[in-house]
Amino acid sequence: MSKTPTRSPTHEDIDPSRLATMAVDLEEIADGETVELAALVELAEDRGRPASHYLATLPLATDLKLAGEGPLTVKVCAGTCQRWGALDLLEHLVERRGVQIAPVSCLDRCDHAPAVEIHGEHGQLVLAPATSQAIDDAISSLS
Repeated sequence: MSKTPTRSPTHEDIDPSRLATMAVDLEEIADGETVELAALVELAEDRGRPASHYLATLPLATDLKLAGEGPLTVKVCAGTCQRWGALDLLEHLVERRGVQIAPVSCLDRCDHAPAVEIHGEHGQLVLAPATSQAIDDAISSLS
């Protein structure tokens, strides 16, 4: 069984050399092993890049984690799911605020990309394929 969606990709991956450059930028603003979201967003604005690209860099090119806690943690696949809109979902979550964003390299749901998991007191909710609206609806119902 194939782990790739049967539909055509809608987006492009971030170039690996660009990930390496962004990883160096993130190391510069890291506080130990974590990066604050506000600092990441400011860095992205200063460099003229989308915040979602830096969020994807965390699991793909560093050992850093995004700092913060919240009642809900939203894990977004930033690996293969990039080709099906995961970066748009990350950008949406930056704008949404109020949840802990946790980009990960893979959620092992490639055949239903983009994949998102929402973790909280309710347990785990999987959205695959995920949309911004589905994420908003799930967060509203779980909050």
